Amino acid sequence: MAERTEERTRDADASGSDLGVDIGESESAESEVAVGESHTTESAVEDADTKEDGSYFSLRALLFAFGAVGGGMVLGGLIPLVPFTELLGVLLGGFIYGLLASERRYLEVGLAGGISGGVTAVLSFLPQLAAGLNGTRLFAIAGGVGLVLALVGHYFGRDLRDGLTKDLG
Repeated sequence: MAERTEERTRDADASGSDLGVDIGESESAESEVAVGESHTTESAVEDADTKEDGSYFSLRALLFAFGAVGGGMVLGGLIPLVPFTELLGVLLGGFIYGLLASERRYLEVGLAGGISGGVTAVLSFLPQLAAGLNGTRLFAIAGGVGLVLALVGHYFGRDLRDGLTKDLG
C-alpha cells in the first residue's frame, strides 16, 4: 500500500510541476508519505485536484462568457425595427456558451449577462438619462433581465449538451 501511495505522489508531483501547482502542496504530500499516512496522502492529492479543477470562479471563463453574450447581443441587435432583440441575444449567447463549455459556469455567464444587459440599456437611453431618467434603476432592471436570460440560456445549452453526449445504451 505504501508503494502505491508513493507512486501516486510521484505522479502528482510530475503532473503538478507542468501545471504550476504550488510547491508547498507537493512538499506536504511528501512529508505525509514519510510519516506513513497513506489514506491522508490520497485524500490530499484528491483535495489538490478538486481545488484546481472545481473552482467556483474563473476569469478566463468570464472573458469567454462576455464574448459569447456580447456576440449574441451583436447578432440580436442586427434585427431591425424589433425592440429588445439585444436581450434575446443575451439568451442566445448564454445558450451557445452552455452548449460549448465543458463545465457549468453559471456564475460567469450570469455576471456577463447582467453587466452586458445593464450597460447596453444605460447606453441606449443615454439622452433620456440627461433628461431625468433614473440610470441606476434602469441598470438594475436591465441587468436583472440580462442575468436571468443568460442563466436560462446557459441552462438549456447545458441540457442540450448533456442530451447530445449521453450514451443511449
